[in-house]
Amino acid sequence: MQEVPPPQEGTTLRRTLKRRHLLMMSLGGTIGTGLFIGIAEPLHTVGPLGTLLAYLIAGSVMMMTMMCLGELSCAFPHSGSFQHYALMFLPHPIWSYAIGWLYWLSWVFSLAADLTAAGLIAHQFMPDIPVYYFCLGILLLLTAVNLLSANVFGECEYWLSAIKVFAIIFFILIGLYLIIQMYNQTPWQPTLKTADGWFPHGVWSIFICMTIVVYSFQGVELVGNAAGETESPQKVLPKVIKGIGVRIILFYVLAISILALVYPYNHPIRGVSPFVWVFERVGLPSAGTLMLIVILSAALSAANSAIYASSRMLWSMAKDGFAPKVFASVNMQGVPAKGILFTAAIALVSLLTKYISAQTLYLYLIASTGQVGCLAWMVIAWCQYRFRKQVNAGLYPQETIKYRSPFFPWIAWISIVLNAAVILGTWFSPQGMSMLVAEGVLLIIILASYRWRERLECSSLN
Repeated sequence: MQEVPPPQEGTTLRRTLKRRHLLMMSLGGTIGTGLFIGIAEPLHTVGPLGTLLAYLIAGSVMMMTMMCLGELSCAFPHSGSFQHYALMFLPHPIWSYAIGWLYWLSWVFSLAADLTAAGLIAHQFMPDIPVYYFCLGILLLLTAVNLLSANVFGECEYWLSAIKVFAIIFFILIGLYLIIQMYNQTPWQPTLKTADGWFPHGVWSIFICMTIVVYSFQGVELVGNAAGETESPQKVLPKVIKGIGVRIILFYVLAISILALVYPYNHPIRGVSPFVWVFERVGLPSAGTLMLIVILSAALSAANSAIYASSRMLWSMAKDGFAPKVFASVNMQGVPAKGILFTAAIALVSLLTKYISAQTLYLYLIASTGQVGCLAWMVIAWCQYRFRKQVNAGLYPQETIKYRSPFFPWIAWISIVLNAAVILGTWFSPQGMSMLVAEGVLLIIILASYRWRERLECSSLN
């Protein structure tokens, strides 16, 4: 019997994620704290019908983006996902460099924000312990999970996502019961129309609130990163992509339709999840505590995914020569340990809650991530368009396409246009200017670093 050599450090990630991990990640990746908490803002701003349409538009954009990403990921499974595809298919390496670093920074800031949110929730259960202690403890725990193996990360994400999925299913059942109860006991008639009309602040207000709505879906592109570490991605990914439409209808359209019907349009926003209001209306004991646990699981899931996505992006950029080579190595468990530790070190900014209000820090961190997710979706669609054009031109054989995105080139172009519309529309929101400034500063720094890197390479050659 041949002796198996012991595992050694190298630069290749291991395919230890299983099909069920990827399926649940794709499901849970579309259910974040933005749905449980952030939905109160669009309900109050654009009304029930406007909110439902906003989520339908965002869900359609997400589905089209995932079709484009599915075609690329099945043809070229890679943990760098669209950053690596940008290097392969877009006209200049600066696109890959810029989107890679922007996306990495957005995940790092998102990680700090999710840690802050989780710390705030945990602090409500144990108010004697400061928020920054919770932030540090959660960060150390999730860092250890990610250092063990991709399989351990997948298992952790599987169960955290399961909590969110079960919560949505439970809410749908409770909401249907409440609608039946209201219909039988009162002269109430189900309607999405408010006293001020179908769209209280005009149709265009839908696009202004799209920041919060699109944030609810962002993170699902993590499936593309995970494809590089999944067993038989060509078999699993098409099933994941094809099931996204059903999941959007079930977990968003149905849940939001119920919420839009029963939740009062003029109800003031007081930081309480509308889901809690529905549970309290049916007399569910400890509804607030139940939803706090669900929202805590959503924050932990988001933070866990942030460590995974940012470390894999750093690994990919190091392999492509856009980041220090030290981040291209993996440990004996087949994970990029140096990238994980570096990301965790940067995320220690969440400990600033010792000196700054946790709520204020959370808003700053969210504003700094801005519209990077929409930009990433645009890059995915653009890469798929360029890839298919090259296949049609004979630069790649037709057999390269393992999963074919339908309606080429319309899906890619519609995705690009709608994502651009969301970015432009949200600049007119109350937080739009802070987002624009934060993203502009980040982009200038990244582009300047690219030029500085080019000059260093030229001087070293001379």
